[in-house]
Amino acid sequence: MSKLDFSPIADTTRRAEIVALLRRAILTGQLEPGQKLNELRISEQMRVSRAPLREAMRELVQEGILASIPYAGTFVIDVAAKDIVDAYSLNKVLDDFAIELTWPQRDQRFFDELDRRHEAVKQATRSLDTTRQIEAALRLHGLIYEWADNSVLLETWQRLTSRLQMYFALHQRARNEPVPAEDLHETYVALLKGTDMRAAQRHAREHIDDDFEELLAFARGLEERASKGAERRR
Repeated sequence: MSKLDFSPIADTTRRAEIVALLRRAILTGQLEPGQKLNELRISEQMRVSRAPLREAMRELVQEGILASIPYAGTFVIDVAAKDIVDAYSLNKVLDDFAIELTWPQRDQRFFDELDRRHEAVKQATRSLDTTRQIEAALRLHGLIYEWADNSVLLETWQRLTSRLQMYFALHQRARNEPVPAEDLHETYVALLKGTDMRAAQRHAREHIDDDFEELLAFARGLEERASKGAERRR
């Protein structure tokens, strides 16, 4: 299990900072899938009281990357192969719809924001910052949802992103790489600026499929190890 070491937080009312630190610990593997959060230890390391820590944990439970089990505690969600299949298959359908709705709404502001977010992804990639790269990549992909002018679609995407953050991080760990290639989104961005909507939709689906099988194999390996560990403890 990875060594956990949180830095102190000066302002104990800054729940957002606590949320960000916990999310980073999950995405970098300091807190591993299935691991129980030790509230006392974390609050002592951050130098915050238990109340804002619990509020932050509840927020991550709502996002879907922590799970609260009555009388047992709060845990990082386990990574199940079926959950990955569900998330990725939904992501492909949502992207297809979002691109269709966004396509006639695109203007220079859309293209400028697309470039700005793409550059943020490349900067995070060059700095080898796993968490920032994943967050920036999801903001890049989120632009089509923001531009689609469909509040339910946007809310659904926002609920999905926390799961995707965790899966993307696991994929990089499976590859033993901090970040993917810097040019990963070049074609995606170019097609969203182009004139062929079907090509953009097709590439978005292929982009999601690129890491799917590798991540699925990694998740199945985690499940097998967990199952064998449970058998040994019997």
